[in-house]
Order: sequence, then C-alpha cells, then structure tokens
Amino acid sequence: MQMMINTSQQVTQVLTAQLMQHLEILQYSSNELEQYIYEKANENPLLIVEDAKVKKNYEEIMKLASIPSNPTSRKAYTPHDPSFNFIEMQLAQKESYENYLLEQIPLHKNLSPIDLKILTFLIQSLDERLFLDVDLTVVAHQFKTTYAHVEVLLQLLQTFEPIGVGARNFKEYLLIQVDQDLLAPALAIPFISNDLELVSTQSFKQLSRKYKCKMDEVKKTVAYIQRLKPIVTEDQFEKIPYVFPDVEVKQVEGEWIVLLNDHHLPSVSINESYVRLLKNDANHKYYYKQSMKDALALIQGIEQRDKTIYELIRMLLEIQADFFSTGMEALKPMRLKDIADQLHVHESTISRAIRGKYIQVPHGIYALQSLFTKGLINASGKMDSVIYVKKRIKQLIENENKQRPLADQHITQILCEEGIQISRRTVAKYREEMNIVSSFNRVHDSVV
Repeated sequence: MQMMINTSQQVTQVLTAQLMQHLEILQYSSNELEQYIYEKANENPLLIVEDAKVKKNYEEIMKLASIPSNPTSRKAYTPHDPSFNFIEMQLAQKESYENYLLEQIPLHKNLSPIDLKILTFLIQSLDERLFLDVDLTVVAHQFKTTYAHVEVLLQLLQTFEPIGVGARNFKEYLLIQVDQDLLAPALAIPFISNDLELVSTQSFKQLSRKYKCKMDEVKKTVAYIQRLKPIVTEDQFEKIPYVFPDVEVKQVEGEWIVLLNDHHLPSVSINESYVRLLKNDANHKYYYKQSMKDALALIQGIEQRDKTIYELIRMLLEIQADFFSTGMEALKPMRLKDIADQLHVHESTISRAIRGKYIQVPHGIYALQSLFTKGLINASGKMDSVIYVKKRIKQLIENENKQRPLADQHITQILCEEGIQISRRTVAKYREEMNIVSSFNRVHDSVV
C-alpha cells in the first residue's frame, strides 16, 4: 500500500483578542458603552475613569503608553457642540408602549388607510408581554379583508422596536430576534422552529445526529438561543424613560455637520502613578504588560468606534441626501451590503455599528436600523421588500393545485420569472417563517 500526503493552502482570518474587543465595543450603544467602561476600569488598575467634563487628550494617553497616536484622532472627526443638551432633545418622554409603537408607523411608506387602521388595531391588541392577543382570522373578518393581508401587516409590526413585538407565541418571539440578527448561526431557525424542546434540555447528541452537524456547532447554536432576550413586559418597557441618540446631523450655513454625542461618556485615561510604579518592577513585568495592553485596547476601541460611526453617517449623507432634507418618505432602499461595500468593510461591521443606536436629524430621531430596508433586488435593479416577497409566496401557495402543491424550487422559478431574484433556500426560509409546511406535507394534508 502506497501512502500519499496531500497538502493544500487555505486562507483563514484569525481574530485577535484586541480586534474582538474592538468589535464588541463597536456594537455598544452609548449607555452600554458607559457601563462597559466602568466594568473594565474596575478590572484594570491602569485605567482611570473621570467625569465627562474632565477630558484627557487622546494623543497624551498614547504618548504616556509610549505608542504613536493614530493620525486620525478624535479631534479630526468629532465636531464638538458645547450647547448640545440631551434633555432639550426630548426624544422620548415617558410614554406607554402603545404610543411608542404608534409613533413608528409613519416611518413606513405606502400604507393605505385600511392598512393604518389594521396596524393600529394590532398594536392595541398586544398583551402585557407585547404578544399579539387576537386571532388574525378575527381581524380579517372585522376589517373585511383577507388573512394574508392581515398577516403581512403583522409581519411589518414585527419589525418595530422593541425586537419581538407582535409575536404570537414564544417560539415566534425567538424567531423574530434571530431573523433580525445578521450574525445568527445558520441552525438557529430550524432548532427553534422544530426542536425547541431539545434545545431547552440541551440534547446536543440528538440535535447533532438529526441535523448531521458537528457537536461544536450544535453547542454554539444552543448557547446563542439561550442568550436571546427574555420577554419584555409592559412594566419593564415603561421604565425606559429616554433614548439618547448616539449621533446628530444638522445643517449649519448650508453644510451638513455630523456630531458624535459622546459628551456625556466618561473620559478614559491611563493612571500615571501606576505606570511609574509597575513599569520598571521586574516582579510585575507581565502583569503590567497585560494591563497596559487591555487598557490601550479599550481606549483604541472607543476611538475606532467613533471613527466607524462617523464614516457610516457621512456615507449615509451621500446615499440618503433626500432623507436628511425631507424625511422617511424620501428614504431609498438600502442594504447593509450597500454601505459595507462603500466603506470596504464586512456587513457584520455595519450591523454592529447600527445596533441599538439612534440618529437625530432636523425632522426627528430614528433608529439607525430603520434606515436599512430588508429586501431583494429585482430584475429592474429596484428592491422588493421581504414583506412583499413573503406575501407573493403565500399567494402562490394559496392558489396552487392542492393535489400537486408547488415545491420550493417551482416557487423560486415563478418569482425569478417575475423579476424577483431569490434562491430556493430563501424561499424555504420565508415559507417556514410563515409556518407553511413543505409541498410534501401539503399534499399529504390534502389527501387526509
């Protein structure tokens, strides 16, 4: 027997601990970042967290650490407005969850008068968990429309904040969270849809056998599902008194100015006393080195976060100029990928940059995530919304020959012929999200 050794080259990206910390900091809102700063300061004696009014220059910190500062410093891209006052913004007074949701309706265009009435009724039919407490058949009958019409509007409601609003049950509540997370594991949806009981009992071996995947992938997916947000109740929701925008865009003498609203954040610097104490102490050389490395990772991570957000907003100003001048009615279809390609970064970076963050513009304050339209590019180059595509899939299935149901591949072909560029896998995903069984099971049900 002849033994042969085959070699191959493979390019992989290894995330350093510093890069991972930078990505973690990027996804934090201002409030979350403030808490994270204090947590890191408690762990690291080299860090000093000072009142927001006491700001130490970034270059001074880098000089103290004997590291050259980044040419693109905070001063270069963070205009400062001393007159800025968070209280005066009055983004969100302490209102009920119902009013909060109703205020999000105008952010969505092309809703007919009947759509607005149904959407308002659905919001008013939420229980204390923000789950839907009315059957869609009843709603369709009351407004003299179809079940599919009401379901499309429910799917729109389920894109509102807080994430998970409008779910009809706990399983759907989890699925909504997964659907809005670009970084969700691929197996999260089938695990939740079909085997939530196995997930709850951590039956790793059974899940591994059923889905023919590695144990590490199963454990990672189960851990992800267990970290999803718990149910929000009305009481918990009303305890949130204000939402502060992370960035403000306004016009000054005809020019758009971007202001990063980080004035309220604590200032982070290096403790000079500890540096002198530990730097030349041979017994604490390793400890000093690690502490300084962690401290700089935090400071540089905050700096990088500000830079990324600033560059993102500047790009939005170019792409969505009409939105900043007019409002949501002028918003153009836009995907994470569109911005990622322009900034030469990965989509996940943009996803982290907009997570939980708000922008203040002359005509209001919006969640950054609401400026991105989920959709599919059609043959004309325009974008069809996911809501429209799901509605079309549902229509095709409702009108199919019950003895010969349409397979996912056949539905894909029909949609492609209509100009909607979509894969069979995406069709299957949307079908499962609408709780529609496969063509095999549909023909079986019709026979029974």
